[in-house]
This record gives sequence, C-alpha cells and structure tokens, in this order.
Amino acid sequence: MRAAFDSDYGKALTAELGKSLRDNADPACLAARSIAPDQLEPRGRDLMVKWGLRTMETANTFIDPKIYDEKFAASAGRGAAAELARLRRDADVKRAMALEQPIRLAKVADMTFEQFDRYVLINQIKLDTISPLGTGNDALLKMNPTQAAEDKLEKFLAANKSAALKKYMKLSQQSLAASAAATKMDDALKIGPHTFFGGVEADLAELCIGSRR
Repeated sequence: MRAAFDSDYGKALTAELGKSLRDNADPACLAARSIAPDQLEPRGRDLMVKWGLRTMETANTFIDPKIYDEKFAASAGRGAAAELARLRRDADVKRAMALEQPIRLAKVADMTFEQFDRYVLINQIKLDTISPLGTGNDALLKMNPTQAAEDKLEKFLAANKSAALKKYMKLSQQSLAASAAATKMDDALKIGPHTFFGGVEADLAELCIGSRR
C-alpha cells in the first residue's frame, strides 16, 4: 500500500487530495489544532495508506483460503503453490514482475480512491472527488502508468522464450482462477464503500474536515 502511494501516480492522486483538504478544512479548526495547511497533504497520504490497507485486507476476507488451496491444487497440481513461490526467484520472472508492478500499484491506488470517493459522496463529507475516473481529470488519467506498463510487459513476454516464465504465467492465471472460485460471492455482493471506509469521519475530523449537511 505504501508503495502504491509512493509511486508517481499515487503521489499525483495524493496531491489532489491535499488540495481538496486545504480547500475544505475549517480554518478555525486548523488554527486550534496548530495544523499548517502544508501538513494536510502528508497527513492525507497517511490516511489513505491506513484505510487503503483496511480496504485490501477486508477484500481478502471474502476469499476462502481452504477452497483456494483446493481449487489451485486441482487445476495446477498438488505442488503448484510451492512451485509458484520457487519460480518467483527466477531472473526472467523477476523481470516480468517488475514490469507488472506499476499496473498492480495503480490498481491499488485507484481502488482505494474510488471507494473513498463513493463513501465521501454518499455521506456528504465536505471533500472533492479525487479519482480521475470520477472527475475526468485528463492530466491524472495520463499519469496512470497502466497502458505503458502493459505494452512493455507484452513485448517482454512475446520476446522471451524462458520455460520458467511461461510456467509462471500459466500458474499465475490458474491462481487467479482459483481465487475467483474461492470468493464468497453472496458476501462479496453485499459490500460497498461503508464496508471499507465506515468510520473514516473520525480521522477526517482530525484534519478539520466535516459534513456538507
């Protein structure tokens, strides 16, 4: 989670949050708490790391680990988990994972802000929308590294003939399928922004952000 918000894209999103915090925080409250406006952005980043981690941990609870192990072993073989872990130490696999990392980090940052924005909107919290998908912020959309990283990864995979890499990619897809099969869909369908960000008002109040009501 920290890596997601330490990336250039994550920093750009955090900068937008900082601007919103400065625009919407109550000046008298900031003075009473001795909070300088330039402290709001780093504190906003810490808030997103904290609640983003909660979001990811909560999402993971909807995957039954026992069913995942069973499904993965059934599709890929009983030793698949150990083999996948071993393959991650291969040089070509490490290179592929490094190329894919910006994609993963951008997804984490986007998911966190999308859920946060939805919660803010539903609960009429005095903050502006941050997610570029919600605002149409073209500058932020262009900073998302996903497309460029996908292009680099695709070229690398197409040019690389490593047996270890091909096996890793196959096992990774089987692992994703096992995760999907192990997801408790009845419970997952009930989740929403309140599941992930319920109670964030207390932390926002510490930053002098209140309600629009």
